Amino acid sequence: MPYVFYKRVKAKDVPVAVMSESATFNNVLAPASIRKVYDALRNQGYLLQRVTLSEFTRYILSPEEGLFRELRLVRKYDGKEVVRLIPRSQPVSPYAIALSLSTHAYVSHYSALYLHGLTLNVPKPIYVKSRRTKAKNPPHEAGELTQEQLDSAFSIPARMTRNIYTFDHEGTTHEVYLLEKSAEIDNGITKVPAPHAPSGIAVSGVEKTLVECAVKTNYAGGAGEVLDAFRRARETLKILRMMQLLKNGHYLFPYEKNILFYMDRAGYSEQQKNLVKERSRPDRKGFTTYLEKNMHGRLLDPDIGIYYPQGLESE
Repeated sequence: MPYVFYKRVKAKDVPVAVMSESATFNNVLAPASIRKVYDALRNQGYLLQRVTLSEFTRYILSPEEGLFRELRLVRKYDGKEVVRLIPRSQPVSPYAIALSLSTHAYVSHYSALYLHGLTLNVPKPIYVKSRRTKAKNPPHEAGELTQEQLDSAFSIPARMTRNIYTFDHEGTTHEVYLLEKSAEIDNGITKVPAPHAPSGIAVSGVEKTLVECAVKTNYAGGAGEVLDAFRRARETLKILRMMQLLKNGHYLFPYEKNILFYMDRAGYSEQQKNLVKERSRPDRKGFTTYLEKNMHGRLLDPDIGIYYPQGLESE
């Protein structure tokens, strides 16, 4: 495309400028980030004022320029396609591609366990939480929960999201589980370095990851994987921060018992476990809850008041 850039701009500097701005988005461009790269280059005096966003997009996609190509992500249940732009000549993190599906998204659950080194397994799906389009229901008032309601909720299989996207990248087909989170401001999110992600990967922090995995073990490889993660986090886990994040979640069910079970089986000290007990809701202590949904061959821990799958024993 002739005359996209000012003549005073050296030709060799143009791709550098484009890729420098693209790095802010880990070199994965959605429509909104294409616009931001375009605006940045205009403000820096690279682009001619008459060049439109469409012309700029055609320029960076031009095979002659060799900058970007299209990557298609397909939603499995209805075939809906989402197009992202990725570099032709630079590797890109699959986590960055997955995060581009939603604004304000972060890597969660099993994938977050992997990024934090809390599992030896490499999860095949990539789990990502995205902003909920509608506000979450108001927090449940104390006293709403009954034992019958709790028993019924955990007697059925865990629901799995239908919002699953696939994309082919560097010879591998990836699946992205796009989960919803609250529309409220989120805490407990951090960034970690990752290969081919110059801006880092947004991920739930260790404490938030363990809370979310304790709540939804079906997205974390099961209770055994969550228990192993608690073992690996034992020396560094910030328990008070974890309990504050649990409180902020306004969960109806007494998931503090799930956390206490994992800590007990993972060999945490009595002092550490007391931090959980002291911050457990008094109105939930009398309930008997469940570590997972739809368990078979379950056992009861009467001290904590929780059913758990056979095989989850102490160290």
